Amino acid sequence: MMAGELDVIEYEAARWVDRMNSPVLDSADAADFDRWILADPRHCDSYARLSAIWQSGGLSQGLSRRLAEGGEDGHARFEVDEAPSDVTWDLPSYPRMAGLLAVAACVLLFCTFMPPLIVQEASFSSPRGVTREVALADGSRVRLDGDTRIDVRITPWSRRVDLARGEAFFDVAHEQWRSFTVEMGAARVSVLGTAFDVDRVDASTQVIQVYRGLVSVEAGKGREWRLPAGTGLELAGQRVRSLRDVEGNRPAWTDGWYEANDTPIFQLVQHVNRNASRPIVLADPGLGELRVTGRFRTAQPEDVLEAISALHDLHWQKMADRYVVSR
Repeated sequence: MMAGELDVIEYEAARWVDRMNSPVLDSADAADFDRWILADPRHCDSYARLSAIWQSGGLSQGLSRRLAEGGEDGHARFEVDEAPSDVTWDLPSYPRMAGLLAVAACVLLFCTFMPPLIVQEASFSSPRGVTREVALADGSRVRLDGDTRIDVRITPWSRRVDLARGEAFFDVAHEQWRSFTVEMGAARVSVLGTAFDVDRVDASTQVIQVYRGLVSVEAGKGREWRLPAGTGLELAGQRVRSLRDVEGNRPAWTDGWYEANDTPIFQLVQHVNRNASRPIVLADPGLGELRVTGRFRTAQPEDVLEAISALHDLHWQKMADRYVVSR
């Protein structure tokens, strides 16, 4: 092996160790890392070894001591050779270091001999009218509303879920270094460990509600928000609405209810239709923009229709295969 080639691998591995230990990992970076580490066993070797050094605390101890020494003017002095030949680290006790090296060795073996086994992919779905709870490989739990589907990809360095349709409540297992990302069209939610709900209402409308912890939401074009527990966000194209009254420890739909707070009728109809054998159809799409507030039992569509008709002086009719709402 050429020395220059090894230097390039070491440099790339060091950059990935730093990137993978950032608080929130971009899903595009995670995909790039997947491709890089599985492309060559030497990549995994370097990454596992440098990651063990990073986790050992020796690096931070050495830098802290160097900063404390400083120079005559009180500023730290760093001198870096182009090709350092002897680098020493302040390593922790032998038992801890042995454990870290064992973990690194295990990572190396898995990356080298069993790549298919360390990348776990799965899809979960629920039929109309049925909610379902699933356990992911990392210990996270997901509750699916009716007519919902998620695609999951879990690796030793990333956890990603694509909400293809519907709504899901996530109770994410906390991990200090491996983020958990949910993608739904143009929006992306990233966390390390928390409980939150995501609703892909349609192609351009997404609703995020946080029940525990903190989430980061990205929606392209530099738009990004950080949402603490008790808050939420409704994204409708370029329009954004903050939600301030997210209460309890889980969304109401997990108990068969829908909480509307100045919510467009089309969102309420969407929730009812996920669990109804006879869907509700709006004769005029403009009716969907009318707003409603209240608590609705999604398994009782006729009660919902009576309520929204009274609020906005509408009419509804029961057909053989649907309900039709009109003015």
